[in-house]
Amino acid sequence: MKLISFLGTGKYESVCYHWEGKRYESRFVAEALARLSNVTSAVILATEGAEQTHGQALADAFANAAIDCQFKRIRNGQSPDELWDNFSILTDLLDTEEPALLDITHGFRSQPFFAGAVVAFLRTIRNKTSSVRVVHGAFEARDANNQTPVWDLTPFVELLDITQNIHIFLQSGQAENLAAHIEELGRKLACEWARTKQGPRPQLDNFAKALREFSESLTTVRVGQILLSNGRKPSKAAQLLQAIDEAKADLTQHLPPVARVLDAMRAMVEPLTPERTDLTGDEGKALMASLARLYLSLGRYAETGIVLREGWVNLYATSQATCPGQSFDKQEREKAEKRMSLAGNTERELAGLRNDIEHAGFRQQPLPPQTIREKLQRFLDTFEQAQLATKPETSEGTIWFVSRHPGAVAWAARQGLKVDRQVAHLDPDEVQAGDTVIGTLPVHLAAQVCARKARYLHLSLDLPPEARGLELSADDLERYGARLEAYHIAQE
Repeated sequence: MKLISFLGTGKYESVCYHWEGKRYESRFVAEALARLSNVTSAVILATEGAEQTHGQALADAFANAAIDCQFKRIRNGQSPDELWDNFSILTDLLDTEEPALLDITHGFRSQPFFAGAVVAFLRTIRNKTSSVRVVHGAFEARDANNQTPVWDLTPFVELLDITQNIHIFLQSGQAENLAAHIEELGRKLACEWARTKQGPRPQLDNFAKALREFSESLTTVRVGQILLSNGRKPSKAAQLLQAIDEAKADLTQHLPPVARVLDAMRAMVEPLTPERTDLTGDEGKALMASLARLYLSLGRYAETGIVLREGWVNLYATSQATCPGQSFDKQEREKAEKRMSLAGNTERELAGLRNDIEHAGFRQQPLPPQTIREKLQRFLDTFEQAQLATKPETSEGTIWFVSRHPGAVAWAARQGLKVDRQVAHLDPDEVQAGDTVIGTLPVHLAAQVCARKARYLHLSLDLPPEARGLELSADDLERYGARLEAYHIAQE
């Protein structure tokens, strides 16, 4: 480990520095730290004036300790350019794999501040817990016997790491880096506790584990894991909420500012935590809406569309079709999807929007981002007001889609229509009671469909005169307001 220390021009008094159970008397804190720790080399940051004042005496002290010592010239910091030069010098010294002990005791004016900024900068761009410890010889805290403590300021730097990653979690739902920092903090607190045995043993491992598992489930859209309990095991959201509450005491004691932002994390997770084993009913709908709203607030539009679509299917599903896992009933889910696909244009429009997102806008008229967000917000508001009992009056009969136009077939696929038979021309004699026929049938054929006690959904368009007679694409159909409207037609 190397020591990096600042040297000033002041009159340094000899004091007895004590750190981690050891003591050493010197007028140079850098020499004391070298004696009290296991450093193998030292770099002294000094202006020309500081080196002229104390350089030789400090160099002699390191020579007596048989520790290699080098002086690195820094500027006085009298302009922004000089400050940035000093920032670069310290960055280069710390940007290595070798552990470092950074002493800011004799930093002059802004030097301690930019030293902390360098450490925070490197911890951010390296995206990992740094091996730099920051210390300060607290001369002003010496006692009547001239005993002077060395304060470890590293927790204040770690505070920046943790709060930055809490911000990332609250803005994106990503918690891997935050969990890693919490684990590292837990290990340090456990080591300190093992040395002092003061108070209860810190327990932050469960907090890190719950953060990581919730974030992974959120990223992979594991709705069942996020929202549903499994036997005696709570949902990932409930586990995280409990872990937040349990961690608050340890963080309040050891890192008080972090405890203050736990309430924001709690507010993010709490709407997802009512205990449920399936997602039916008003409570299930409310949970799905809360999850969709969370995804929307995080700017994760693809996941928002996925959750809204599956939430809409839940409105038409039995309990076995709304609980992912071993008890999940795939056939019941398919029946619910079939019911939803015939329920109304809102559900089908949502399916089309989700397809636009999932296919990355690979179409002639992809929706702009702002429109996607606005539509998702509108669908979410509509979903929250949706009634559970609005199932269409339909049996499990055959769903026919009648069209010879590729654009209409592509539009139906975009809308998520569950079609059993797609035909260019319909033979009414093949239609059975309870079937559903979708298309633009002539009136006499539509009447025959209804006479056979089948349901007829007409593909309606608001077609301008100049578009009549043209082969329309799926994009064209969307532009002209394509929708399905139920008709019952009878011959007089």
